[in-house]
Amino acid sequence: MQKSTHAAFNQDVVLNGGYMYTTNALLSSKMANDRLTDATIKIISLEGKKVIDVGCGDGTYTYELYKRSKPKEIVGVDAAKEAIRLAQVLYKNHNKLKFYTGDVYRLNRKFKNFDVAIVRGVIHHVEFPQKAIASISKIAKRVVILEPNGYNPLLKIVEKISLYHRIHKEKSYPPRNIRNWLKYSGYKIVGGKYVGFVPFFCPDGMAIFMKKLEKIIEKLPLISNFFCAVYVVSAKKRE
Repeated sequence: MQKSTHAAFNQDVVLNGGYMYTTNALLSSKMANDRLTDATIKIISLEGKKVIDVGCGDGTYTYELYKRSKPKEIVGVDAAKEAIRLAQVLYKNHNKLKFYTGDVYRLNRKFKNFDVAIVRGVIHHVEFPQKAIASISKIAKRVVILEPNGYNPLLKIVEKISLYHRIHKEKSYPPRNIRNWLKYSGYKIVGGKYVGFVPFFCPDGMAIFMKKLEKIIEKLPLISNFFCAVYVVSAKKRE
């Protein structure tokens, strides 16, 4: 992640008491993020596994996985120091849930031997996405990546005009790029799906209406490829 992006996320924590899409979040952000947690749990079982959440932010969704998936342990790592400080305070009473600051490009200096790496909304913030995935491949046998769908034309427009997206250096990638980066890093793709139709930071009425359409949109092959908000892919290290 770029240093300017670290600063933006740190500022979010200082000004908002957490990330804008987690603390005092709009209904649309809650709906969108709940769908991503559901998608994570459905694409891979975390029960009894050693898990690392790369780019865990303020720990909100790391904790959701911890509560719902019964892992052996979860480690959250993020470059934003203020976010990690907040997570360490909020979840200090959970022995199997730990948070550390760390550089996505140098994970193997501090971490190793995880069963699963969850990489949720991280790749579109980093300057060198293939390098980041290669770093993750050194510490985890399985990986689940959840990323904004780079095939979605509306998303590409939002990235250009939204102040939040510009400040946080957001740049979505075509899912085929993500699959290729995984393959180059020694992973084999074992599952993939386009999910979510509710955009972050939209009015409540719009979010409720779009949520009603979500299941229909996700089931339509070509429509989901271009109009779902997020691409979820699961991969495992090749033998």
